[in-house]
Amino acid sequence: MPGIVIPQRRQEEFYVGSSIQFRADGLSRAEIPGFVSACAARGVELKWFGDDDPKAFTSRYDSWKYIAAMPVLPNTLRVLEKTLDMRVPLTFGLADCDLIADIIADEAAALGK
Repeated sequence: MPGIVIPQRRQEEFYVGSSIQFRADGLSRAEIPGFVSACAARGVELKWFGDDDPKAFTSRYDSWKYIAAMPVLPNTLRVLEKTLDMRVPLTFGLADCDLIADIIADEAAALGK
């Protein structure tokens, strides 16, 4: 899908299947909130790790207030600013996944990516 990247996992790792993370490399940081909203309007709820404020399960390391001297990790922040997460109910079938992928592709394309 143009502009959408699913990171390759190391061979030693396995997918659980309860969520999927991907990067919206084709979108700017400023475009991602609109992309998330457009997908949500069509029933696809995405969480964005690049948001300044944690939402649900997408907190970033720099929002962990229990660490007093929080380091700045520019490479980590660069990756997180384009990373999205979607919970995938284990009851979804392939047709559900195809529909979700189509919605994500449509909304990314609508932004010209």
